[in-house]
Formats: sequence, C-alpha cells, structure tokens
Amino acid sequence: MSQNISSNTEKSKYLVASVDRAIELLFILEGSSREMGVTELSRELGVQKSTVHNLLQTLLARDFVRQTDTGHYTLGFRLMPLGLACTERLNIRKIASPYLKALVEEVDEAVLLAVLSAGRLTIVDKFEPTRPVFIIPCFDYCNTFHSTALGKVFLAYNTDEFIEKVLCQALPQYTACTINDRQALTEEIVKIKEQGYSVASNETMEGVTCIGAPILNANGKIEAAITVSGTTACFDKEKYEAVAQVMKEKARLISQELGYRGYL
Repeated sequence: MSQNISSNTEKSKYLVASVDRAIELLFILEGSSREMGVTELSRELGVQKSTVHNLLQTLLARDFVRQTDTGHYTLGFRLMPLGLACTERLNIRKIASPYLKALVEEVDEAVLLAVLSAGRLTIVDKFEPTRPVFIIPCFDYCNTFHSTALGKVFLAYNTDEFIEKVLCQALPQYTACTINDRQALTEEIVKIKEQGYSVASNETMEGVTCIGAPILNANGKIEAAITVSGTTACFDKEKYEAVAQVMKEKARLISQELGYRGYL
C-alpha cells in the first residue's frame, strides 16, 4: 500500500493543474447528455467561473469544445479524429496475445483470433498448447458465418443489415449438423447473445468442436472474436461450458483494453 501511495505522490508532482482541470472538464462534458453552461460546469469542477471560462476559451480555440446557439458548451468535433486515430493505432494481436496465451494454458486447447476485414472472416493469430493436438485443416472461412463458432459470433454481434445480408445468401451444408435454415440460425443468434458465446460442433467438419466469444471495442461494436477448438470427443457439455466461462473472461479483459466499459 505504501508503495502505491508513494507512486501516486510521485506522479502528482508532475501534474499541471490547468491541464488536469481542462481534461476533467472534457470528462464532465462527456458524461453529460446535454449542453452545459459555465455556472454548472464551475459547480461540477469545483472552481471559479472565471477559471472555467478561461479553460473553455482555450478548448474552444482548439475545437475540443464547441459553443451552441444557447451559449452552452458541449464536446468539439476535433475529438472525433483523435479518437479514431487512437482506435486505429490499437494492435489487436499485441493486446490480445498475453490473454490468449494464458487461455491456452488454462484450457489446454488451440485458440484462434479473428477479425472481419471487408466482410470476410480472417484469422490473424493462432495459439496452441505444448501437448500434441488435433491439427485443424486450413479452409476458407468466407462462407462459414453460419457454421463456425467464429462466424456465429461475428453474425450475432453485428448489425441487422449484416445479419440480413448473410441470411439472404446460400448457406452451404457442410455436414449433417450444419445449421442452414434461416429461422433456426436466427434463433441461434439470439441464444449466442444471451449466453455470450457460440458453439459449433461438427458443423463445418466432422469431429471438430469450437467455442467462440466476442471482443468489443470502446463503441461497443465487435472488433474481433476468439475461439477455443478441439476434438468433439473431448468436448462434452460440462467441459465446453467450463471452457466458455474462462474464454468469456479473457474476451472481457481484452475488450476492456480496447476501451469497452459494458458487460460481456
């Protein structure tokens, strides 16, 4: 505890009070669903109105805040490209890597990380346990939104337009277990969102079971998805439910790193 206090004290020595107040002012405006006036902001910030006025004029000059027709203030448009630039610089592989390595150690099965690029499901990283594992053959994920755990996650957590586009296409029947009925797949999507994970057992390849979970970004939109994969013989209902809980926790932690503050 003393080390933490010492560390915080050390950091506070370098804080510039005016900059800190300006940042806090932005946080206040971010948390408000409406425009705010100088008096209200002064009360929230706990400083004099003249100080708030000076801070606002500085932020206004840089377009970090804007003044509306009512004379009140709200967040400025300059923050939008800054937020976008921050998001674009996030490396999902780098962020996810330590969590997925830990996931492999805990579940002792293969783990995949995938993103959606130009509407196509793309594997960007793979982690395997040290023990010999069943090697899942490489195949084209393009038409497997309905039959893979990864695809189902991207389907369940995507827009209505994306879902409709997929459901309107031909849904190939890869095995006897493949769900290629529109109504059944719609019900599957609802179930995935309720439980927070997907399951695909023998649906693209006989003998392979995968469990998937979403990774969400600061806007609450799906950024990536992860799966744990193994032989169906090793995945009874008790095991895949236990694996799903561990995987969901790792997905939640990665999502937090991306700025997501909701519940998964």
